[in-house]
Amino acid sequence: MSERFRLKARDWLDVPGRKRIYNERHFAEAAPRYDLATRMMSFGRDAAWKRALVAALPDLPSPVCLDLACGTGDVAFLLAGRYPGGVVTGLDLSPPMLAIARERSRFANVRFERGDLCDLPFPDGSADVVTGSYALRNAPDLRKTVAEVHRVLSPGGVAAFLDFSNPERSPLRNLQYLLLRGWCGLWGLLLHGTPEIHGYIAESLREFPDRNRLRGIFRENGFEVSTERRFFLGITGLVVLRPG
Repeated sequence: MSERFRLKARDWLDVPGRKRIYNERHFAEAAPRYDLATRMMSFGRDAAWKRALVAALPDLPSPVCLDLACGTGDVAFLLAGRYPGGVVTGLDLSPPMLAIARERSRFANVRFERGDLCDLPFPDGSADVVTGSYALRNAPDLRKTVAEVHRVLSPGGVAAFLDFSNPERSPLRNLQYLLLRGWCGLWGLLLHGTPEIHGYIAESLREFPDRNRLRGIFRENGFEVSTERRFFLGITGLVVLRPG
């Protein structure tokens, strides 16, 4: 087992403050091998899903873009390529993730900042595009994060999120939990010496709303769902939102 990481996800995800602490420690441990892990866990499909996320965004000449939970920078770099006249800020809680993203960056219109999903360090209406890959599920308080996205998004802006998708029916949720706990935990064991790394994905879905409840949270916070897609037999999904 990892000498640096012994936290059990199940004991840390039910209270926003504890989940924030867990995420910071978890992703600090995961950062050095995170890109490899995401490729392996998704059977090489993760990059295609992220490309689909950015392709779903509208054509804009010079947008202000914010990528939440940016990790090592994949989506931020895709945004910079899609919008060469725009500016892109990647936001993440984990300093090791941000260090890797900065090292990888070859774009003059991208910067990376440390910040909290529940308290975005940006003015009201300042972003034309907000994105996140696996951001919403990792939010310490999902409703606060969705409200913050609505706050920083301009009236004509767009938000798009890629994440694991929770089925409405309990038997399917239980099956998905078992599959993800085993498969993702295996990669945590192989790459970090503990299934708690990446096995966290399955545990986080215990607290994450199913698809219908998630749509309800979007509506409650002033969003309309304009596009929805599912990948990988519905295990992951893409949603595009616009302020209502």
